[in-house]
Amino acid sequence: MLTHAQNHRSILLPKNPDPESRAPSTAPPPPHPPRRMIITVSIPQTHIVHTAALSLTSPESSSSHGSTIAVVGQPLMTELHIKHTRRWGSASSLVAVANLSSPSDAIEFVYTLEANPETWLVAGQRRAHFTTKEDEEHKFPIMLIPLKAGTALLPNVEIRARVKPKGEDKRQSGTGSVGAGEDEEQLNCETDYLSYGECVMVVPDVKSSTVGIGEMASSRSAVWLEAEGR
Repeated sequence: MLTHAQNHRSILLPKNPDPESRAPSTAPPPPHPPRRMIITVSIPQTHIVHTAALSLTSPESSSSHGSTIAVVGQPLMTELHIKHTRRWGSASSLVAVANLSSPSDAIEFVYTLEANPETWLVAGQRRAHFTTKEDEEHKFPIMLIPLKAGTALLPNVEIRARVKPKGEDKRQSGTGSVGAGEDEEQLNCETDYLSYGECVMVVPDVKSSTVGIGEMASSRSAVWLEAEGR
């Protein structure tokens, strides 16, 4: 018959185990020497950054709780503000890609107003060319006509640059070659649109309303109330 001490035997572990008997914590060295591969990638520069905003200037539009209220079919006067900076890229790269004689020369741009045709009718210059220098602000009046009631997002604006062609210069110098333009750096433009996500509350064009009180079958017991206004 086993005793209580024999059923529960205890094993004492050494306080300082042998370091040579420990399992290795790191992987063994590879049999072959390590190799390294370098891949060269060109990082595109942002040469020009535009700041654009579409502000409402119509005196007929009212504002309530920070939102603009417009009426279906009624014109809404707005003004497009555009200016740009050239401080994001190097001056030498800008001169090369834009075919300029100086980094401060004027550059020709074209803006495009992207509006949903089911929501807005643009009664102005949806697309226009303009020539400007750095930090010069241009303003373009644009009339928007809402077509249906509800919440309407303001149109988006896209701005692109029109770079002077380099073909004539290359023919005169005689250094141009066929296919050289495939690896050339392109002029990169970005747009910071401050009016992105702004909404306009469009209400129906209701000028009068009539309300009847009483039995509709009998004209004598009914009282009709008429009100004008939106």
